[in-house]
Order: sequence, then structure tokens, then C-alpha cells
Amino acid sequence: MAINQAFLGHSIFAQLSIRGALTRFQGYGAAPGSPPPTDTQRIDRFIQAIKDMDIRNVWIQLFSRPGDVEDNDTDRKLRTALIAALGQAGIGWAGWGYCAGKNSGRDKGLVQQFQNDLKMSAFMIDAEPGNKVYPNPKFPKDPSKNLPDIWKEADFDDFTSSLQKEFGIDNLALTTWPVLQIQDDVANGIPLIALMKIAAPRVCAFVPQAYWMNYPTTVHYGFGLSKNDYPPNDPVSFVRLVLKSWSMLGFTQPLIVAGQSYWGEGGPNEAIMDGKLGNFTSKFADWAQILGFGWYHAGTTNTPKNDSMSDTMISTIKQARLGGKPYEPPPASPASAPAMV
Repeated sequence: MAINQAFLGHSIFAQLSIRGALTRFQGYGAAPGSPPPTDTQRIDRFIQAIKDMDIRNVWIQLFSRPGDVEDNDTDRKLRTALIAALGQAGIGWAGWGYCAGKNSGRDKGLVQQFQNDLKMSAFMIDAEPGNKVYPNPKFPKDPSKNLPDIWKEADFDDFTSSLQKEFGIDNLALTTWPVLQIQDDVANGIPLIALMKIAAPRVCAFVPQAYWMNYPTTVHYGFGLSKNDYPPNDPVSFVRLVLKSWSMLGFTQPLIVAGQSYWGEGGPNEAIMDGKLGNFTSKFADWAQILGFGWYHAGTTNTPKNDSMSDTMISTIKQARLGGKPYEPPPASPASAPAMV
């Protein structure tokens, strides 16, 4: 066995409905004044953009807390058409979904359904214990009062064990918070480190979400790291810190870093985020410490409100040629361990 190719090298996340990413790139390479594109043209232009950015894999979001992110037959057919076109273009794909503690039983069934319906060979669990995503009934209109996503260890054990049995270790990855020591909060029901330890023998790789938008100056304190070694407000420093933090906790699974190709969410503006992305692609040197690198996210229509991948970001990624970086070679046989029962 070997780690699924969909997790190796240079990748990108498609967030929520695939129509968002296709809309973002629907004018890519088209002549000025061209008529509105057909869905086939949207797919073709998206794939051309992916190739131009030297991206080898697309990670497609299939579901979130409410369920399937495609809420109509037209967009579900569009997703299927994109998957077929990616295959014809030699671009890999994996599905992913936001897997919430409250929905763990339902989500097991959803993953099986997508596995069968889409002939999906690889899946990435998105588990973010502590993420404040549930409206507080006392303050339903105030997102700052949202309640955290809580995972019970027994439920997480059952969920990850079930998916390992469905896919095997080589075809299952998990994306989560970048620095576990910060979000770990056992006292409030968020034993994040313990949960990731449960998942560790069941996944071929972890994908820490190293979004450098609001990399704080205090992130180093509390677990023995110095701001002299990891200066703040620096995406390269932040990714190095992320890698070090996972190593300090004893994780031996390969890491795939998820970097940031969007702006907004109350953070710095587009120009600042353009600069940070450029800083990272030109200065990061520790490619041999990661199995791959994936951008979050391909976006929607490029406007300040939709905070998508900007034209500058696209140009920078094209020039960086990240597909050819000297990534860590995948382990020869990472799935030698028997299935957990």
C-alpha cells in the first residue's frame, strides 16, 4: 500500500458548493467581452487555472453541518461532471467534509454515501473541536456568542475507526487546528490533543490549517517556544512553528500544511494577504518536512465581501511552481498497521 496520490504534493481546497470555485475562475483565460460561460466552459477554465498554478490535486468539500453542500440536482450533477473532468485531465481529487461532534453518526453514513455515489477513493476529515459554529439560543443573532463544536472521545474513537475501516489508512487524512496546544482545553470539554492521538494511527497524514491571517504574538508562550525563533506576523515563521508544535507532541504521521489563499473574516485586507502569500512562497524552505501543501481555498466570485483567492495570489502561485518542490517522500508502507477494532 502507499499513501493516496490525492494527498501528495500541491493541492487546493474547494469550499462549500463547487459552483463557487467554478464561478471564481469562470473568466480565466477568456477574451474580454466574452459571453457568459456554460458550465462545461467553467469546468474547463477552472482546470486550466489549476494546471497553470501547478496544482496536482483538488480537495472537494462534500458536506458541512447541515448536510450535502450541493442543495440541488443541477449542482450535484456539476460536481460529478467536474470530478470526471479532473480525472480526464490527470488531476487527483479527494473529498472532505466538516465533521461535527453532534453529527458523527449521520456523517458516517454521509461519507459512505459519497464513497459509493462518487467512486471516492480518498477522504479528508475536517475536525475542529472547539470551533464556535453553533448559534447560542440565548444570542441567536450574535456569532461572537456561538457555542463550540464538542467531540466526546468515545464518539471520535468510533467515528475515526469507522472511516479507517471504509478507506484504509492510506486513503484517509485529517485536517484540524494548526497548533494543538493553543486550542486544547480539557476543562471545557475540548481534549484536542487526546482526540488527535486517537486519530493518529488511523490516518496517513494530518493537515494543520496554518492560516496566517491573524498569527498572534502570544502564540509561542506556554509550551517552550521563543518569539526570537518564531517571530510574529510572518507566515514562514508560523508554518515553522506549526511543524515544531506537532513534533513536540510526538506525532509521527506526515504533515500536509494548509496555507491561506483568501482574506476577510475580520482579518487583514486583500493587499496585506497578497503580500503574506508572496512572502511565504518566496521564502519558505522546509519543503522536505511536509508531505504536501494545500491552499484554502479556491473561493467564489472575487469581491471584497467574498474574500476569494485574488488575481495577485493566482499570479504568485503560478510563478512559485510549488508542484515541483522537494516534498518529503511518502513512507514506503504507512498502512502496515492493522485496522483498529
